[in-house]
Amino acid sequence: MGRNSNRLGLDNKPEHSDAPPMSPLNFVAPTEIVDLPSKGLGYPDDHPLSGKDSIEIKYMTARDEDTLSNQSLLRKGIALERVLENIIIDAQISPSSLLVCDRNAILIQARATAYGRGYDAVVTCPKCTTKNDMVFDLMKPKIEGGWTADMKDVQYIGNGLYQTTMPGTKFTIQFRLANGEDENRIMEMAVQGKSVDYGAVEQYKKMIKSVENYSEEEVINSYVENMIIADAAHLKDCLKKCTTSIRVTENLTCKQCSNEQEVDVPFGTDFFWPNL
Repeated sequence: MGRNSNRLGLDNKPEHSDAPPMSPLNFVAPTEIVDLPSKGLGYPDDHPLSGKDSIEIKYMTARDEDTLSNQSLLRKGIALERVLENIIIDAQISPSSLLVCDRNAILIQARATAYGRGYDAVVTCPKCTTKNDMVFDLMKPKIEGGWTADMKDVQYIGNGLYQTTMPGTKFTIQFRLANGEDENRIMEMAVQGKSVDYGAVEQYKKMIKSVENYSEEEVINSYVENMIIADAAHLKDCLKKCTTSIRVTENLTCKQCSNEQEVDVPFGTDFFWPNL
């Protein structure tokens, strides 16, 4: 038996493992991959996400919960910005430089991973204003819109820029899409009580990068401040068509009037907090 036991390894002692025991000191928050609705289109060539279709993020932690409940950060409108900074793995990616659709995709998936795919919300019926309890599935977002090569009135010329000819002045302009910095600026204007029209004008000054190949700030500002309605309507339409959106929707059947309608998840200040 002794010879057979040696051959079968029955008398062998288990090999010593050099792997250290699991310790909280060695714990690192797990990560996940988020698909980018933009597919990397609309970023400057030197942006880390140019041409990329996904981004790696960390799971939200208790520290992120503290950030989202920090009243000072909430009043300043930078709580979500701080969370994005913490969960995005690539330190070279500034959250404010992300296209709006990609920012929203990251926030939606981060919330779903942290608290579960079901988001409880109260939705007001558009017809009779009755409040209805609904559950939205955050893991089934809809990706809509975005520039395509068959668009006749706007072209993608690369380096994150789009080009179109204005119907009124016949000027050729180049523009970029809205990003997190633009979103934050709109929020600041809203807090300051500035009008929507003023906000649009200031946004266009930032998003238009050239007019008739003139890229000087004073040229762009002068054109935007004197933009005729036909040109403004065309630019607004181009921005809408070229911008990819991510939506989380469910079909509402109102408990009061039985009105049936597709509704979007309401992104309120409590979006990141489960209704317990």
